[in-house]
Amino acid sequence: MRVLACVLAVAAVLAPSAAAMPRGLKLLVRDGNHLALVYLDRVTPFTEPLTAAKGALGFSGDGRLISIGSTIVGRATLPGAVDWAPTGERAAAVTRRGGVVVWTPAGRHVAVPDGWGAQTIAWSRDGALAIGRFVCPGHSCAYGEHREIWVWRNGTLKLVVGPLTGAFSESIPMPFAWSGGHILWWQWPGSGSIASDGVTLWEDGSQLGTMLMYRDWLAVCGSHVAFAEGPDRESMHDKKIVFDGRVVSGSAERSWTAPSCTAGGRLVASASRNLVPPLTYETHRAIWQLLPARRQLTRPPWGWSDEDPRVFANGDVLFVRTRARSKKTGPASWTDVQQGRVMLLEHGRLRRLATIGFTQPSDVYTYPVQFYGHYDWSQLLAVSAQGS
Repeated sequence: MRVLACVLAVAAVLAPSAAAMPRGLKLLVRDGNHLALVYLDRVTPFTEPLTAAKGALGFSGDGRLISIGSTIVGRATLPGAVDWAPTGERAAAVTRRGGVVVWTPAGRHVAVPDGWGAQTIAWSRDGALAIGRFVCPGHSCAYGEHREIWVWRNGTLKLVVGPLTGAFSESIPMPFAWSGGHILWWQWPGSGSIASDGVTLWEDGSQLGTMLMYRDWLAVCGSHVAFAEGPDRESMHDKKIVFDGRVVSGSAERSWTAPSCTAGGRLVASASRNLVPPLTYETHRAIWQLLPARRQLTRPPWGWSDEDPRVFANGDVLFVRTRARSKKTGPASWTDVQQGRVMLLEHGRLRRLATIGFTQPSDVYTYPVQFYGHYDWSQLLAVSAQGS
């Protein structure tokens, strides 16, 4: 792991309408080799020394702690990528040998030991941890065992899904979110290539539809569930938004991704023309509101694409205005350039909050941001907003 010694610059960005912003809104951003923690509703800036490793960026559920990869900054290093609970200061990590470790400020606990077969995990709001299980015997994973989902709560394990049998006997259940007391999980076919063209989405024992395995393509908000439905790895082709079981994205003129919603029923998503572009990074999406009334919210300039929207309870929308391109740096060499402008649409006015991205030739492998038109900003951006 390549480690950088840098300073965590904490910038205060205050506008006349800052008081109307979502309470506690702050960003953890990476621009090349520079990290910044950006507070948007504070007046007094401060700086704090930090040693930053590569990896996904995250905030604890209460927004007080940050994580970079497997490190909870200033507190602990877990044996795998940090997965924060949506509330409080609880985290978990899946180990390389299929165990799960749970961390709180009081210490760490082993939820399941190495060798148990943990694959993916998902926290509920009340502190339950769903764990997808699959044990490969070693000679052939086609004959693996324990294709199940268990729930860990306060040291107790309970089987809730599986073992998968019959037509699903070669699938692996992968929980990734909760809706109230219900577990949302993907039925992974055991092949990354096959899964790239869509998997079945389940809520407990009920099928909800087919989607690509992107966490930002499903949103849970209060009692609502929204997701981008459709097979085919091309993210600009035939995707629609399903909200509480019904399609709300309208005609097939556009392909829809990355829904975000509020407990009050406001729903936004990112949309492009419905086509397969010559270059996968030529997405040119705009942000739309679908509920309560349908209207286009942004109009990015040509060459840019508005991605990854997050709508807050007050109606503000945060998103990343994206530009991906390659530039020639020699007779037979090209450099991939990934740029992102973190934008806030606030009462119809656009504000640029931060810059994220990379320009180094090797960073396209360090930060695999774009895949068939889907942008994963997890290593370059984390957002925390309390009470939103």
